[in-house]
Amino acid sequence: MVSCMGSLWVALSFTLSLILGFSLLSSAWFKNDDISFGVFVQCSGQISSPCNQTCIVFRTLEEIPDLFWKVAAVILFAGWLLMSFGALLVLSWTIIPTGICQRRVCTPARYTQITAVAVTVLGLILFPLSLRSSFANRICDSSYVYKSGSCSLGWGYMMAIITVMLSCFLPIIGRYNLNEMKTKILRSKLSQSMLPCENHRY
Repeated sequence: MVSCMGSLWVALSFTLSLILGFSLLSSAWFKNDDISFGVFVQCSGQISSPCNQTCIVFRTLEEIPDLFWKVAAVILFAGWLLMSFGALLVLSWTIIPTGICQRRVCTPARYTQITAVAVTVLGLILFPLSLRSSFANRICDSSYVYKSGSCSLGWGYMMAIITVMLSCFLPIIGRYNLNEMKTKILRSKLSQSMLPCENHRY
């Protein structure tokens, strides 16, 4: 049976993975009154009326207008894949019977989530370097590295940052869950070893 901490680990892993994927598909990373762009999507039209916007999806790396943008896109996508894979490992952990096999799944899941956080943070740091590109300069007026010019920070980028901050707690929850699981296994072995002694006494 999965503990409360284990249930929290599963729910939070999948929720944060979905939120990160949603933010990567958002165009609202940097925006002005008429144009917004994200990692994989660019939209033009009034921000206040999303139904009237025209959006372009960058389907290949060649369509992304800047080298740093391409690198950040690859890294952020890899971070999302790792986070999703970690969530699947955590889900498989709930199916496996309690014991040594469950512990062997728990540890790789934690390390996968740690790697996902590190990779995603790197991608979030690299993405603003694309503000120096001619594409960003045309939209944001004199933007430069970590200076968005006339553009403002959008909710998509903020959501990705908050998601990564919350994801830092996933390996900690996994470690606490592993310790709790080890304690239960130890108690079970102690109780089993004490039964023959009690039967022998009677």
